[in-house]
Amino acid sequence: MVPKRLLLVAALGNFVVALLHFALAFAGEATNRYFGAPPGVLRLYRQERPLFVLQVLGMAALFGLVGLYGVSGGGRLRRFPLLRGVLVATGLVYTFRGLELPANIVVAMRRPEFGRQFIVFSAAALAIGLASLVGTFGQWRNLGPVRHEEVRAATAP
Repeated sequence: MVPKRLLLVAALGNFVVALLHFALAFAGEATNRYFGAPPGVLRLYRQERPLFVLQVLGMAALFGLVGLYGVSGGGRLRRFPLLRGVLVATGLVYTFRGLELPANIVVAMRRPEFGRQFIVFSAAALAIGLASLVGTFGQWRNLGPVRHEEVRAATAP
């Protein structure tokens, strides 16, 4: 039961990240800078605004899709194709992003002007990543492809 809940928590985290990116697509440059947009993305914002919006909306859609995979892994939707692989990849990406947390804390202690929001973002990424990985490996047997016997049993009168 706990692994399913962890996958649902990770899914919720992905949906929050998707909503944040949706909002950032229409936010100002200063807001995007605050949330850590790299210089190349900010340059795109200034020079090719429609392309920037499409790029960020694409990221929002990707995070939303990954959230749906988490809901599928949590047993609330039918099993999606490549479920195990997508959940493991998602967990690894978030966990690696979250591993910036110690460095963010050190930098924040040494440089007061460093944005404390990056500590929160790293902690959130680490939490989503670990929830996804622990939930996936805890549910591993249940996340494989649907077997024909299961389909027959589910559709039998």
